[in-house]
Amino acid sequence: MRKYFVTITFLLLLAASVYIFFSPADTASIEAENREAAELPELSAETLISGEFASGFDSYVNDNVGFRGQLTALSDDIKSYFGFTPKLVGKVISSTSDIGTDETLETGLMLLNGRVMEMFSKKPEIEKKYAEALNNIRSVLPDNVKMYSMLVPTQLEFAKPIYRNAQDSQEQCIEDIDSMLSASITAVDAYGRLKAAEESRPEDSEDGLYFKMDHHWTMDGAYCGYEALMEKTGMNPVDKNDFELKQGEDFYGTLYLKAKSDMEDPEPEKLYYYDVESEGDFELVMRVVYDDGSELEYGQDAPIFDSTKDGYLFFLGGDQPIIEITNNKIKDGKTIMIIKDSYANALVPWLVNNYEKVVLIDPRSFKGSLTKEVERYSPDELAVVNYVFTTTFSDYCELLNDIAE
Repeated sequence: MRKYFVTITFLLLLAASVYIFFSPADTASIEAENREAAELPELSAETLISGEFASGFDSYVNDNVGFRGQLTALSDDIKSYFGFTPKLVGKVISSTSDIGTDETLETGLMLLNGRVMEMFSKKPEIEKKYAEALNNIRSVLPDNVKMYSMLVPTQLEFAKPIYRNAQDSQEQCIEDIDSMLSASITAVDAYGRLKAAEESRPEDSEDGLYFKMDHHWTMDGAYCGYEALMEKTGMNPVDKNDFELKQGEDFYGTLYLKAKSDMEDPEPEKLYYYDVESEGDFELVMRVVYDDGSELEYGQDAPIFDSTKDGYLFFLGGDQPIIEITNNKIKDGKTIMIIKDSYANALVPWLVNNYEKVVLIDPRSFKGSLTKEVERYSPDELAVVNYVFTTTFSDYCELLNDIAE
């Protein structure tokens, strides 16, 4: 019986090999690697003796078999699983990372299939400072204010293992910080929602969770974070399909500006957004607090979606010290305060559907006192929402500490 099994298995493998060999060449996978397929080498005594023919013939066969893309991906996954590191398809360039503070860090950018992605380097000593800053914020809040922490990973974290493993684990960073938070701070698992959505999304889908050449998430990506936060608050998220999906302007992104000299004229993507604004009745006002304690209000009735601004500035017009948004259709008086970086800007269009008031505080430009703002607004909830790279900037952690003093 075993003899028949081995024979049948051998014949099936042989038949599969013949089928793959004689199937039409998978030219798309070669084009995706930005090169031309290997040609059949010249057969001569010289090329046979030197080994040039054997090497060239091997490359020719590899490039001209059917299902090459699927077989390459399977091989990469197997090698990655067992600890091998095959050659990356794409390019890694050196760059700098800047989140709008005084600090600038050396980093790498991975250019892959028309995408530009930041490469994450874990910094345990700064992660500890980040967690301590959040615990300090918790300590100055009234006991009745529920506090949440949401750290958002970037798109490279959800690439195939061979690419994802070229950076430090963002998932591990988030888990380490969550473990250091006070028991009265609830961690929000945006990572899990994004991962599940990415795994279920068709590869050819245009509604990506992240912009291709920018470090931010899209409104679809932000919806994953919104769902995760609503799950923790016990509130029901709105259905994004209840809103009209509209197309904005061409979108390149900030990472494109850093990498464009290493790219071959990539096509811009379109900025898609769910038009929650036309369905609601919102009032928006911005405010700055000066060092002497004086204040200035501006931007009254500014739009949630600012079509006069390019790129990610489309959301709220960009970052401001304080932004207060009131939903006049909700009269329950519920308020959430968000301490944030720019990632929260694409999250806000979802949050405004659940709260009468959403208050945003950006520690990079806010010079006031968190305690005074809490007294002003009496929030029911406070969430710290940042993308994972903020945990590598020591001065950002110091700014978080400063507003809690």
